[in-house]
Amino acid sequence: MRSGAVARTRELLAGLTVPEGCALAATGSLARGDMTPHSDLDLLLLHPEGVEPELTDFWYPVWDSAFRVDHAVRTLSECVDMISADSTAALALLEMSHLAGDAELTARTRAAVLTRWRTEIHRNFNALADTAIARWRRFGSVVAMTHPDLKNGRGGLRDLDLIRALALANLCDEPPLTEERALLLDVRTLLHTHARRRRDVLDPEFAEDIATELGLTDRHELSARLADAARRIDAAVTAALATARAALVPRTRGQRRPLDVDVVDHDGEITLSRRPDLSDPALLLRVAAAAARTGLPVSPHTWQRLGELPELPEILTAAAAEDFFALLSSPLHTAEVVNELDRHGLWVRLVPEWERIRGRMPRERTHIHTIDQHSLVTVANCAAVGVSVARPDLLLLGALFHDIGKGQGRPHEQVGAEYVARMARRLDLNLPDRSRVQTLVAEHTTIARLASRFDPAADDTLDLLLDAVHYDRDTLDLLEVLTEADARATGPGVWNARLEAGLRTLVGRARRALVLAAPLRPLVHAPARIGLRANPEEDTVTVSWRGTDPQPVLALIAAKAWKITAARIAAAEELHAEFDARPTVQTLAEAADEPAFVQAFKSGVHTELPLIPPAPTLTTWRGQVLEVRTVDRIGALGALIAVLPPVSWLSVTTPGATMIAQAAFTGPVDRRKVGGDVTRVLGTG
Repeated sequence: MRSGAVARTRELLAGLTVPEGCALAATGSLARGDMTPHSDLDLLLLHPEGVEPELTDFWYPVWDSAFRVDHAVRTLSECVDMISADSTAALALLEMSHLAGDAELTARTRAAVLTRWRTEIHRNFNALADTAIARWRRFGSVVAMTHPDLKNGRGGLRDLDLIRALALANLCDEPPLTEERALLLDVRTLLHTHARRRRDVLDPEFAEDIATELGLTDRHELSARLADAARRIDAAVTAALATARAALVPRTRGQRRPLDVDVVDHDGEITLSRRPDLSDPALLLRVAAAAARTGLPVSPHTWQRLGELPELPEILTAAAAEDFFALLSSPLHTAEVVNELDRHGLWVRLVPEWERIRGRMPRERTHIHTIDQHSLVTVANCAAVGVSVARPDLLLLGALFHDIGKGQGRPHEQVGAEYVARMARRLDLNLPDRSRVQTLVAEHTTIARLASRFDPAADDTLDLLLDAVHYDRDTLDLLEVLTEADARATGPGVWNARLEAGLRTLVGRARRALVLAAPLRPLVHAPARIGLRANPEEDTVTVSWRGTDPQPVLALIAAKAWKITAARIAAAEELHAEFDARPTVQTLAEAADEPAFVQAFKSGVHTELPLIPPAPTLTTWRGQVLEVRTVDRIGALGALIAVLPPVSWLSVTTPGATMIAQAAFTGPVDRRKVGGDVTRVLGTG
């Protein structure tokens, strides 16, 4: 079909009389040989410098044809100048193919264009990359969308053109993607035929017939084939851009910054340390968590080495579970890291059920993403508001698994609840938490259903919701946030004013019906002025301390890059405190050297707390107790304590990469001032 369209077009153009000394060239689909009957016809008439060709009747046969024509008249120098002026137009000129007239003029023009492209690429590269990123944001991903744009989407035909352009600039090799290109072109050609017009978005109503013509079972198999092809193209264009950037930007020598045990930032790229422990399967999660926290890319060689690690144990260690939740906690980077893990066959080591939803089309027409990508968008939405709930770890886990049971022939809520229960056990969550997250997945459609189909102000509706959450306040809070995140991730108009009003009314009534347990003063064991003990089961150390000012001990913990996972402080005649911390640049055995730690503390070398970046922060009061929720980062606890009034007690937990601190004070405090001080040192404004 495409070859026929190309042949008919060339036959039409052969009838044109090209002015003497000029040349007619093709760009776009005709130049590439992938033209369809409904493609645009892109033509370029080249003429010598200083000569204005007579074109009064030249274009009439083309205009009178059925094609939509885009034509231009330029000299060689004008074509070359376009390379510097417009990187998008430059891509079209790189595909120039001779049709008629002076073949030497076409060859000289293309050679000059290529020469300028190669000399100007260092200046044009950022604009070229920015244009691609803007296109991806506008059109989405061929892998992720239920209505994929085969041409402009990420992993589509435009990305193949971008790879070729970078290869022509001698910045990368052009990978073998012939089969992937052929599939996209075949589907797009049939789409044009069925739609009877130029169209790049594959809608489900066309997909079924196209799948049949391609000899596939149904549109779901077609979607899976397209997703696989687009995934390989996406990986190739990502690698091509990275290779090109590395070739163009001189790298400084040997800048290495530790991120975690055996995980290093090497010149803006995540790699392994020089002598990593490759027998440690948890290294995979440390790398993934670091990538999600920092947004840095993982080097290709590192992905290869991670694939050689042994399998993770059936029950993850506390440190590995913490890294898993950290991986899910970035609104900006989690989806990309998970997709990278999946591309390298590593994500199924963590979530084997993912294979059932990878690239799967949902039945509901309101969805704009495939089920796997919808799940990741929901996780990102939850991560963005993680400080609003007491258990962000359970929220993120529920978001990841909420639709994973689809396509199994049973209610997906029921199947997903079974899957998430297994994952919760693997993460070594306690029984109450397993029950909460199982309920969260099993009931994730309940609030939306009750709010939209029942009267939110009715007592019967309230009873249905309270029964669903088992009269548990934490589960109610989690379900409210997940419901909104899920609706916003589904598609335009799903989260609307009516649903929001019904949800707020119903959940507000349920919240008032449930009593929240009062926070309790923590128990603290600090037998000496300073001490240290190891907790091998938790992969942490516990620092015990007694005194009046905790800043020096917190400064030392921060200087060692230890991540505080929990803390307990209680006031008697002086403060008694315990800080549970996880080493990030040492092994547990190295960190658990108590004499060395005590000596470092007594030396007084480390007294200043590090500056911390601002992050989302929420302060609330539960009776006389202040609760602070903020993104967990090294130094956050010290910054918080520094601005609080004298405390009677303070406790800290860090679920889901969120620091949650509760504090009671020795006397009356100005709540407005306390909240303002906390927001000033921790918040984003």
